Amino acid sequence: MKKTILNLCLIAYSGILFSQNPIIQTNYTADPAPMVYNDRLYVYTTHDEDDSTWFVMNDWKVYSTNDMVNWTDHGSILSYKDFDWAKRDAWAAQCVERNGKFFMYVPMWSKTNNKGAIGVAVGDSPFGPFHDPLGKPLVQSEWGDIDPTVFIDDDGQAYMYW
Repeated sequence: MKKTILNLCLIAYSGILFSQNPIIQTNYTADPAPMVYNDRLYVYTTHDEDDSTWFVMNDWKVYSTNDMVNWTDHGSILSYKDFDWAKRDAWAAQCVERNGKFFMYVPMWSKTNNKGAIGVAVGDSPFGPFHDPLGKPLVQSEWGDIDPTVFIDDDGQAYMYW
């Protein structure tokens, strides 16, 4: 009897276990990072390449919505290949707006020390186009620096954490 009740409960609640409105249905994404700008939500992600069997992520994508139901896929907006110093791997990024510019803080594998490093790309809109204004990593150490996030304080001072 206990087994029957358990099975009935599992069947009854199985519909809850499935997302009713998935944002992304066409590829595998990871590392979502939200940004709200002009009452629109932008979600920046990494994504696996179609033919990969491991973590092969070459660029960043962005999706946006005004209502959390209908989403726009803006496609790939930046690649590690846009950075001359980068070797591979587009990992967890963060985008912020400041003074009318959009700054994407992006970790990649550096050619210089063969470890993770954090770069910055600047654009005029939430979906670019973005470019590397420094021509070198913003942060690079012997530890391998990845997964930045940015906090802008009430006084306007920005802080990057990783």
